[in-house]
Amino acid sequence: MNKVFLTITIAIFLTATAFAQTKTFFQASEGTWKGTLEYSDYTSSKRVTMNTLITYKPSADGNSAETFTIYDDFGKIYKSNGTDKIDVGVKKFFEDKTEFQIESIEEGKIVLIGRVQDGNMVEPTRKTITYTKDTLTILKETRTPWTFRNVYTLKRVIENKQPEVILSAQQLQEDFAVLKKTLVTIHPGIYRYNTRESLEKDFNELQSKLQNSMSESEFFILISQFLNKLNCGHTYANFYNQDSKLRERLFNQRNYLPFYFQIIDGKFIITNNASSKTISTGSEIIKINGIEVAKIIEKLLTVTKADGNSTLEHRLNSISLSRNEAESYALFDWYFPLFFPLKDEIYTIEAIDFATKKETKFQILAMTKSERTEEMGKRYGKSPTYDDGWKFKIQDGKTGYLKIDNSITWRLKTIKFEKFLADAFAELRTKNIKNLIIDLRGNGGGSMDIGFELSKYLAQEKLAPYAEGRRLVRNVIAQPELLKNISTYSDELKVALQNGVPAQMFRKFDDEYFEIVGRENYPAVQPYPNNFQGKTFIIADSSNASATFQFLDYVKTNKLAKIVGQTTGGNKQGINGGNYFFLSLPNSKIEIDIPVYFQSPLKIQKDESVVPDILVKKQADDIGSNFDRELETVKKMFK
Repeated sequence: MNKVFLTITIAIFLTATAFAQTKTFFQASEGTWKGTLEYSDYTSSKRVTMNTLITYKPSADGNSAETFTIYDDFGKIYKSNGTDKIDVGVKKFFEDKTEFQIESIEEGKIVLIGRVQDGNMVEPTRKTITYTKDTLTILKETRTPWTFRNVYTLKRVIENKQPEVILSAQQLQEDFAVLKKTLVTIHPGIYRYNTRESLEKDFNELQSKLQNSMSESEFFILISQFLNKLNCGHTYANFYNQDSKLRERLFNQRNYLPFYFQIIDGKFIITNNASSKTISTGSEIIKINGIEVAKIIEKLLTVTKADGNSTLEHRLNSISLSRNEAESYALFDWYFPLFFPLKDEIYTIEAIDFATKKETKFQILAMTKSERTEEMGKRYGKSPTYDDGWKFKIQDGKTGYLKIDNSITWRLKTIKFEKFLADAFAELRTKNIKNLIIDLRGNGGGSMDIGFELSKYLAQEKLAPYAEGRRLVRNVIAQPELLKNISTYSDELKVALQNGVPAQMFRKFDDEYFEIVGRENYPAVQPYPNNFQGKTFIIADSSNASATFQFLDYVKTNKLAKIVGQTTGGNKQGINGGNYFFLSLPNSKIEIDIPVYFQSPLKIQKDESVVPDILVKKQADDIGSNFDRELETVKKMFK
């Protein structure tokens, strides 16, 4: 591909704008520009558009610049570089060895005339440049009368690249000391899946890795890998709560994979595509930048979070890139570039195309998070909101379908979940619908109130209290020194750390725990008068955890419905949660969510999640075939 981009210095010609008065064009354009190159194809004469990135590095005097251009040619990446300069005295511009005469100039526009290689011919060429501070358009025309050849349409990329913070050994050791003291003092489940001896060994291993200075990204990985060993689904470096400057440095870069995918049988199966490469939905990614998917999974599993030892499916699910998570914060987006840094912001993908069944290897540009979200919106419709995750309809005049893909009630804008559920079940009763599907796939938890409310519609008789259990803590004495690095939304918790838990609020439970008393748990489930009288199936999957797990566990224990799908997250031995402390390490500013309570069951349970009544094994071809295996299984059960 011929290099067709040019730059010019125009400061001496412009008088109206401060942009031009203080800098040459090369100086003002320093940095990266992103946009498209639209060109007329030689063979078909059709117009083709490809993504383009151009970077300027001006000389000290501003009269020349090195240019670096990347063309994203639908699965192939082309690069070119050169040097552009201006000779003001003779009103000429040089693009490498190609010479142009400056024909005319006015504010925001300049026209160049020259002769340029175009295909097999050297043709008269006119280049028209129009610009503002943040936009740049370059139109190339050839032959006479002037005929369109190509056009660059570019916008300035706001560079946010800041150098990583390097932490000294002393800073690392100070952060480690704060982390260890906080966890062993107040974490309610730190010894539930680890002995004191084994955890002390893990602490010592982490500390031994902090003898020399390291980057904040390296430390972020080490902290995440240590927290993984606690087997607590609510203890992690929370994406939402990280220090804004750290988040900007580490995670707001152009290194996002332009695909969403599900993990099925250890395979990355493409669900959505924002790249320039045409590839079928359902295609399998085999390697990313030469790294086999199995190796990627192995690394990322070390930074996942889940309750207990029986939650591999839940951990694998958390690595997948679903649209809801990817357009907020997703584990893969954060950790893949930390483990496997990109070179030149380019992804090399090896895949098996679903449609052709053939292997293909291609290169595509990485994206920023906002660029990927915008492109996905263009191709698949606007990003779904939390409210969009709540749906109810009657299918085929005989089956109710209730979709709840989130239980985060505090982020619902228009939906009031009690009224939403009341209206749905009233419609079922009015229309005498006897079959109900409740689809909870993708619901990772949130408010316990939703499961409690649903149970009252599904119950046929009075049942045991909902999510019955004990609230246990490991420490009730004052810990004011921890407040230097801990925040929380609860004034009551702050007072408890400052002064200790009031004596009337706890009693000794055993050698490890104190039980918090005087707190109302959910009462017994009393059926609503308009409860559902038909047959109910609930579709579950491995994303279900926390409050959603609690609901599914209650459903199965009390036989309120048949559960169909995959084994959930969560753990019958109880989860840690309720309220939260937010630990910010003093030097690195890495934030860690720490749950306050061990939500303990009343009797000993197995280390397991909820296993569906009807297990449905996903198949990789289902995505490409647009086949909903779980839903079809339920429909067969109704028949």
